[in-house]
Amino acid sequence: MTMLPALRGGTSKSSRNWLLAVLAFASCLRTHFSVSRGAPDVGSDAKQGCAGNPAFCGSRLPVAWSSRAAFLGRNARTSAAEVDTLFFDIDDTLYPASSGLSDHRMQNVTVRFMVEHLGFATDQEALHVWTEYIQRYHSTLKGLTVATEEGRLPKPFRQEDLGKFWADNCEFERFIGQDLQLVDMLGTLQQEAGFKLVAFTNAPRLYALRVLEVLGVSSLFPDDHVFAVEDVMPACKPEAEAFKRVLDSVGASPERSVMFEDSMKNVRACKALGMHTVLVKEHAGDLEGEANLLADVPQPDDPAVGAVVSRVTDTKGVIPQLWKGQFSKPSSKPGK
Repeated sequence: MTMLPALRGGTSKSSRNWLLAVLAFASCLRTHFSVSRGAPDVGSDAKQGCAGNPAFCGSRLPVAWSSRAAFLGRNARTSAAEVDTLFFDIDDTLYPASSGLSDHRMQNVTVRFMVEHLGFATDQEALHVWTEYIQRYHSTLKGLTVATEEGRLPKPFRQEDLGKFWADNCEFERFIGQDLQLVDMLGTLQQEAGFKLVAFTNAPRLYALRVLEVLGVSSLFPDDHVFAVEDVMPACKPEAEAFKRVLDSVGASPERSVMFEDSMKNVRACKALGMHTVLVKEHAGDLEGEANLLADVPQPDDPAVGAVVSRVTDTKGVIPQLWKGQFSKPSSKPGK
């Protein structure tokens, strides 16, 4: 108590330096407790305090507190987010690309539809036009709709015809079947973790419903939680408007939603909206599905990717906290 008057009177330089050190230390304490409550990193504040208190810079305290603050900052940035809605693409996501269904649908069934319904003379002519428009719009239904408007088709395209043709003519049971692992995973996420499950595809609705039926998961996706390209036209994935429309329809907020996708363009679009993302990247050899045809192959290191699974049924091993209603990036991404 008698020290402060002495300091005012101009006592020793070492005493003044001691007081400056005490004041700077108190400043670091205030910053530390602010960080503990979620405030920004103390690094810049500590540097400012050091610049104003040269005597304090000689001690090790600023380094220790800066390290602690950096640790706390990293912890805050990687903490799990609360999530309540899971969105799933269907083709090459709910079932593996290596099943061959997408290749069958694209290379055989769609070409046959264009010859029989749209008047193309040969498979080659039909495939040429289809490839051009699918690469532009990422949806056969939207692509053929635009192709009709642009006068590229021998006969007009009717949207309702495509979904029915795919549902009636795709040989589903040859490529996929009931997936008990998928049923169990989705069931526990819905019933135990309380998630809202939503399916969203660029394919026609009748086809989408048929795939869900064959996989055995129709009961887990109510009709009003299944969205096909007709439900978001004239937009479609990867357009932001398509995702916004589906989010609004189910009352979901982007920051509390997770999207499972095999398409990098769709993953990036979801991330830009604030959604969490899971990339489905299978080692599929020559059968890589629609994403490969669209030059949209998986890129696990892309910053838009939150987690990577080889198959959607591997999710619990990669993101176990999802079953607690939380999502955070794994420390490493498998499937790279």
